[in-house]
Amino acid sequence: MSAMIETAAPAARNMRGTMALVLACISLVLSLISCGAGLVASTNGIDLFPVQSKPQVASAAQVEAVAHVTLPPGTVLLTAAYSNGLETLLSAKFRIPRTELDAFIATARFTATPAPGLRAVDAEHNVGGGDLWDPETAKAISGIDEEQPTADGTRRAVLFNLDAPDAVTVYLYASRG
Repeated sequence: MSAMIETAAPAARNMRGTMALVLACISLVLSLISCGAGLVASTNGIDLFPVQSKPQVASAAQVEAVAHVTLPPGTVLLTAAYSNGLETLLSAKFRIPRTELDAFIATARFTATPAPGLRAVDAEHNVGGGDLWDPETAKAISGIDEEQPTADGTRRAVLFNLDAPDAVTVYLYASRG
């Protein structure tokens, strides 16, 4: 009888050890999945936890709301894109009548005045990509690069292309976050 007790004890210990090892492995797998490490290899470059939306076409109303500007009568929106997430980013290119430039600047309540020759917006400010964003082609320019953000934390930069005598092409970039 004593031989039977001696062989039963190691078998029970082996069973408990195997069970503990299985539970430890399951716990490790669950921990890796909850941390995201288990998902990295199978996502093929897809961001499962996006913090920024892909750029989308912005309407004139969105340009006004995000950038805190009022587009004057006769404005032609040429291109506009925005992206939301941890940051809100917006770029817009539009044409306004030359006679509306002073009113546009006044209603936008910029915290800086236009500076002749200032290239405050460049190719890097193009949120949506595309071929219509070409601030580097402007020769006669003026720009605004706000040092202080608006009350809600929006920072704005503007490039005014003054090459045409009767219209101004405006390149506007706004960011918050």
